[in-house]
Amino acid sequence: MRLQIHKRLMNLKRFKTKDNSGVTFIELMTAMMLFTMLMWPLYQIFQWSANSTMKTGDLTIAANVASELIELLKNKPFDVLSKLDPKTGLKAKMDETDIQNFLGLTFDDKFSNKAGRFIRSVEITPVKPIKTSRGNDFAYVKIVVSVYWTERKGAQKGPKKLFTLVANENAPLITQ
Repeated sequence: MRLQIHKRLMNLKRFKTKDNSGVTFIELMTAMMLFTMLMWPLYQIFQWSANSTMKTGDLTIAANVASELIELLKNKPFDVLSKLDPKTGLKAKMDETDIQNFLGLTFDDKFSNKAGRFIRSVEITPVKPIKTSRGNDFAYVKIVVSVYWTERKGAQKGPKKLFTLVANENAPLITQ
């Protein structure tokens, strides 16, 4: 009986002393493939999120650039906007160079006159001719600002258009 127990212990020792620890190359490759398959969708989600954030940021900046220019023009007297007075540098259609020159003349370089990678264009259109005590005039002026830009990846985007109507403060109340 002792001999049988001794033989069993020897078999157990031989089994225990055999080096079975470690990972085979196939097991390692399988684990890496499974990990990659599980993580790839997360990577795609993060990449899509980053691209969407950049596009949304560009749209927000474009809207702010257009809104800033509209507000600057709305603060001009109506006569300047409707008559497009050459003294002020306003034209019916202005490109980025005209806008920069206009802002430079108007504000003595106190405001930024550069939009970076965003390019603006402005259209000023008098709307609804009326007769006033001063003669022929317009009831409104429509200001349309279009903004074009280059994405960080190089693609051309735009236009993002904003518009406003500026009422003639000299006109009587207009009834339909």
